[in-house]
Amino acid sequence: MSWSQRRKSTYILSALIILVVVIFLIVFSFFNKKATCFDKVQNQGELGIDCGGPCTLLCRAQYSDPTVLWVRWAQVKSSGLYNVLAYAQNPNLNIGAKNVPYIFKVYDKNNILLFSKTGITYIPPNNNFAIFESGIDVNDKIPARIEFSFLQGINWIKLQNQEANITAVSKDLIGEDSSPKLSVTMKNKSLLPINNIEIVAILYDQNDNAIAFSKTQIDSIAKEGTQDITFTWPEKFTEKVFRIEVLSKVLSN
Repeated sequence: MSWSQRRKSTYILSALIILVVVIFLIVFSFFNKKATCFDKVQNQGELGIDCGGPCTLLCRAQYSDPTVLWVRWAQVKSSGLYNVLAYAQNPNLNIGAKNVPYIFKVYDKNNILLFSKTGITYIPPNNNFAIFESGIDVNDKIPARIEFSFLQGINWIKLQNQEANITAVSKDLIGEDSSPKLSVTMKNKSLLPINNIEIVAILYDQNDNAIAFSKTQIDSIAKEGTQDITFTWPEKFTEKVFRIEVLSKVLSN
């Protein structure tokens, strides 16, 4: 074999070796992909496809559905302005859900739909919680029935229950017979600041029926700190208030 032929053979052999190595790397990477929680394969100790085990998303067998305990409307102005609220319970310990779709529907006595509203809410872990809609104008119509339901698409994940660190340490209601005003002091019991907190106040009559409710938001409460908030209503209540409940959601959880 001449020198030129040997050189040509060397080039061909080198090219074949490089080709084999490239093919090997492609095949190896295809069959040895790093397992993730988004690869649509049950692996790495997952309890289902991309759920359970090391994945944040939970499988269906790991959680219970939320329970809607009651739904109410409350007249804010005699001109026909209402607030509506759904009071629900999450029975899951350290499990919650973000961006949960829902729908409110309000009907009159003839079952005619007066109002419909869809929205997105956050379900805190292991807590009673409220979904609130305000400023519903039905003009001269009178609500007779209200429906609330969660829509499809709840993705349950592991979450820390920051709401347990937030409590109402004082509640003071004045002006029930004119323009009611509720002053509340919220306390953060934890050793870290808590941000972006939604607060809902619910006022009950002597039969424990909700007669008024309102919502506000707190930007931040310092560690072991307090924050004063105020809820107001433009017209007097139709019933006397006997109990006040304050619920919180940490939206940045």
